[in-house]
Amino acid sequence: MTRRAVWLLAGAVALVLIVGAGLWIWHSTSRPASTEDTALAYLHALESGDAEALTAVSAAASKAALTAFAAADARIQEVALTSVDQSGDTATAEVLFVLGGEQHAASLSLSHTGGRWRVDASGLGSVRAEASAGGFVAIGDATFALGEEIALFPAVYSITVAPRGLLDGETDAIVLPGESVRAALDVTLLPAATEAAQSALDEHLAQCTEGGDVIPSGCGIRIPWGTEFREVSDIRYRVDSSPVLTLNATGFDAAKGVLVATVTGTGQDGVTRTTTYRTESWNLRGDIAFTETGVELSVW
Repeated sequence: MTRRAVWLLAGAVALVLIVGAGLWIWHSTSRPASTEDTALAYLHALESGDAEALTAVSAAASKAALTAFAAADARIQEVALTSVDQSGDTATAEVLFVLGGEQHAASLSLSHTGGRWRVDASGLGSVRAEASAGGFVAIGDATFALGEEIALFPAVYSITVAPRGLLDGETDAIVLPGESVRAALDVTLLPAATEAAQSALDEHLAQCTEGGDVIPSGCGIRIPWGTEFREVSDIRYRVDSSPVLTLNATGFDAAKGVLVATVTGTGQDGVTRTTTYRTESWNLRGDIAFTETGVELSVW
């Protein structure tokens, strides 16, 4: 064989190898992921904190769960896939991982829909938060109502009472696939909570004292004009001192307000009358409710 023929043969062999390698790479990367591939991809996404990868392989990747997962204090480690049992369009993967310093085993259910495998809600755990005060808890930038079953990806989370800045209370929760955990928070009201409630009360009282021909309800205003007036046509108010609010976990007391009311109308004798009343014991009580971002008052 001539040298030219040898070079031509070598070139042909190299071309066949390159084409074959390309076909193998194309086939291996374009074929649908298997149950094993999907289960491992789910575990590795949990391990690395890859939200985009989680979205691709989890059927239960809600926005709230992903937002909370981004703030997880610790993620799973040392992942392993021990077995997969597939039957038609469903499968169960047995997995191992380390979380919170301990090894855990879990079963992940997968389903084949839309031409691909996905891990269903069995890959999530849940937390039910309870607190001595407030109505919401936060995990990172995600907020949830107390008593709600919060579906979360496996991880270790810090759960804080909301709204932050008004309330203080925190606990940790280890969330495992298929398991529910209770998180109890002991809550302390911060000084800012009283300030926010006082501000809300002052706004409410500003509306109460806009004036008119009737005494507004839910304002703690009592004017003893019944024995002096047959009919009232106008009431004007002047707030010399707002009631000072004292807050507790579920309600408030507000006391020592000073209010002046000037009443105009028809006296019992049928003559136009104007009388000024002053009270130095303007007191109110009511309930409070903490929202996700602030506080709301309900005045009795």
